[in-house]
Amino acid sequence: MGSIYVSFIVKSVSVCTENTEVLEKSFQSVYKPILKFLYSHPSFPMSFAFSGAQIQYFKKRKNELITILRELTDRKQVEILGGAYNEPLLPLLNSVDRNGQIDLLTSEIRGTFGKRPRGMMLFQDCWDSSLVNNIHTCGLEYVILSSSMLQENKRTFLPIFMSDLGKNVDIFPYYNDLIPDKKILAEEFLYNVEKAVFKVEKKDTHVQLDADRIITICLTPENAAELNDSKWFEQLGKYIDENPSGRIKLITLNQYRTNGMKAKLSSYIPIGINDNINRLISIVNNEKNNKFPCTIYDFMYTYSASKKLYNRMMYISLLVNQYKTDKMRKKTAREKLWQGQNGMSLLCTSNNPQRNSVYRQQAYKYLTESEKMLRGDGNFEESVTCFDYDNDGINEYVCRMEQYFAYISLAGGSVGELDIMKDFCNYADNLKRKFEFDGCDDEYDRGFFIDHLFTENQLELYMRGEPAGDGVFSRIQYSQLKYSQQHHEVQLSARAVWKPTGQTIYLRKKYVINSTGMYVQYIIRNESNKPLQAKFAVECNIADVSFITSGKQGFSIETVDNGEICMIDVSKSTESLNQKGKLNNVQIVRVSDQPNGISFVFEPNEKCSYSFNPIKYNRPGFDGNKISVVNLTYESSLFWDISIEPGRETEKSINFTIIPIKKIKQ
Repeated sequence: MGSIYVSFIVKSVSVCTENTEVLEKSFQSVYKPILKFLYSHPSFPMSFAFSGAQIQYFKKRKNELITILRELTDRKQVEILGGAYNEPLLPLLNSVDRNGQIDLLTSEIRGTFGKRPRGMMLFQDCWDSSLVNNIHTCGLEYVILSSSMLQENKRTFLPIFMSDLGKNVDIFPYYNDLIPDKKILAEEFLYNVEKAVFKVEKKDTHVQLDADRIITICLTPENAAELNDSKWFEQLGKYIDENPSGRIKLITLNQYRTNGMKAKLSSYIPIGINDNINRLISIVNNEKNNKFPCTIYDFMYTYSASKKLYNRMMYISLLVNQYKTDKMRKKTAREKLWQGQNGMSLLCTSNNPQRNSVYRQQAYKYLTESEKMLRGDGNFEESVTCFDYDNDGINEYVCRMEQYFAYISLAGGSVGELDIMKDFCNYADNLKRKFEFDGCDDEYDRGFFIDHLFTENQLELYMRGEPAGDGVFSRIQYSQLKYSQQHHEVQLSARAVWKPTGQTIYLRKKYVINSTGMYVQYIIRNESNKPLQAKFAVECNIADVSFITSGKQGFSIETVDNGEICMIDVSKSTESLNQKGKLNNVQIVRVSDQPNGISFVFEPNEKCSYSFNPIKYNRPGFDGNKISVVNLTYESSLFWDISIEPGRETEKSINFTIIPIKKIKQ
């Protein structure tokens, strides 16, 4: 029987914002004490994975750590692993962005520590077979992945040799079920390792009988710090040194490879992602017994906000890759794009779910900065184009205007994204309520200019923030009636049967897009043979782009009601005001994000009623137990009483304007 090698790897500290507090804390609690231990115990090897943000922080603030790491790598005690610079979800990126992110971190590691990496780790083990080509092209030789992505009979504690389209790479699985904790004795850990290997060896073929086994243990920075603080690493190293005749030895993965691997297991891993993500998808979708492996695409279809952010990433990537005017401008825009591709923003940072809205907005900021950089060459022209922006097989209308970027979807005929160029925020970054976490379900995607037709009772439920019937037009697919690229005009239409009375209603909706906003016109026609009495509501959901759980309120809402200015408390619903007969003759509504210096003004063509509801969304973290508030949206609705005779129609319209205002610090 061959030797059993154990390789410890400390994962990177994932950060998404420009705040260095997390990195400073990790230096003091994790890296400083662990490197102190390694420096004084030269026989104990260990590997580290760092993100680009970590290395930059250490170079600027903690140069002594760089010096020690260089010395430890020179004596081959420490191995620095590569990866992608901004920790993106690589399978989701274009090949040019994949290679660029991998090469950027490789160059950073080589320049900082004096040696280029040979292996790499993937953020949350997000894997696709197409990555083999990128890894091979970038000069890396192996990748570390979770053993949970392998079939049971392939977990043999041997490296996996994978080939795809003539390119190949070694894969070292890591085994979470063997991760030690500070309560387990070093001898017990080694016993568990030998027991697991012996169980596999009993089933081996003669080719693998004398093969050296490699067991990779990936530790989070918190796990590693806990083991080090409890002197566990010291006890393990001492026990192995005192028993040199034992089968188990400590090693880095690159040393294992260069010492000569006697056996590899040929296999093919098509696609997969970390167990934590799999578990989270199952919890949210209530599929606890789902036996099929989940993918990053399953996650995005579960979390629509992540899918929308990904659509934005791909669109900016398209703009950057097609840009040919100014090389330096393109380079800067690409750097911002790569920053915006950080995987934490897409995965909703589920280890700390209350931050996911902040991290998504951080990504939107980088992506919008990238687009703004490309626009700044003096050749930008406003446009409204029609193509499949979100890759759902149906065309959208993409509006690139001076002050904002937006797209209009045929689903509900609404605006699904609204990125303001001034403050780089997406104010349509909304979630949908789910019964398991929020107590009710939203049956439509929230955005701007969503249309509802209600009865009196349904409207009362709606103003309380409760599900209020089908709303008719909020849940159906509109059709294109007219599209004028030259005049920046989009006309949509929808025909539906209103369930409360069985009447057929036709709605024609026209968008006229301009530099500072939109003009939205509605023509509602009663195609039934009896009069229509209903409430017509237009809903806009404005996301609190700076939402955190500290309770600070940066938004303000003011209306002109019967000629009087009325300030609305954004922390609660206007239901009580509506019941008292107020907000029934509204001429203008102004919603202001004061910290970011933006106001949204809604001017109806005739007096209407106004309803407001702050809506909070709850979601679970990786453990599935802790439910946290992750997003806040301000549901702002204008509504009218409509009375239409058979065969007749009525018109309503809203002028929507985006106005920069003076920022107010909180």
